[in-house]
Order: sequence, then structure tokens, then C-alpha cells
Amino acid sequence: MLDASAAAHNFLASMNELDKQHLLNALLGLDTTHNLNQNTSFYSCRNLKKLFHPKRSQAMQSLHFSNQTQDRLVIRQLKDYLFLKNTYRIEILLNSQLYDYHLINCLLEQLHESCFMDVYSYA
Repeated sequence: MLDASAAAHNFLASMNELDKQHLLNALLGLDTTHNLNQNTSFYSCRNLKKLFHPKRSQAMQSLHFSNQTQDRLVIRQLKDYLFLKNTYRIEILLNSQLYDYHLINCLLEQLHESCFMDVYSYA
């Protein structure tokens, strides 16, 4: 398994510019959501209904990206249930390998460098 920086570089190396822009926009929204929810948990009585249904997680959002070499990036935002408590969690899979949030940070850094370097060169 590659480290997050190398995996991000390899994934972005074979993406076209339009797909990079779509990925950047999606990751900016994901980063904002993740920063708001990462340390958040709350209690809800609505979970009493879920006691009889053993499902422990619910997908809130799922993002799928692929590049020209058929590498697949899947990002899932999940809401976990524990009795009355709800928590937020994120799952990041690149080619079925589980990564932590550091991969998203590396992707954002590299996308900022590549996308905004072109804008500054025209000024």
C-alpha cells in the first residue's frame, strides 16, 4: 500500500483537467462537511426504532471517481448508531485499499497546486 501522498500523486497523474476540476469541487465540499462533523455526536430518541433493526450504519453520501487508468476512489460519509448516540465517520477507499483522511488533504494540496498554477500564469 502506498502512502497517502504517493497514492494521491499517482491517482491525479492520469486524470484529465475537467475531471480534476470536478474532483476539486467535490473535495472542497467534502472537506467543509467533514470539518463540521468530525468531532460531532448527538443523542436522539429516534434511534429507539432502530433497536429492532440491526443496521449500525447509514450512508449519508457516497462519491465515486476514476481516472484514465481505471483507478477508483470511493469516499463514503456514514452515520453510525450506538443505542441513542449518532456519530459521523468517513471511509476512503482507493483501489479497495482503506486510507485515512490524510489522502483527501494530499489530493486537495496537489489539486490546488495544479489548478491554481495555471490561473496565476495568465495574470
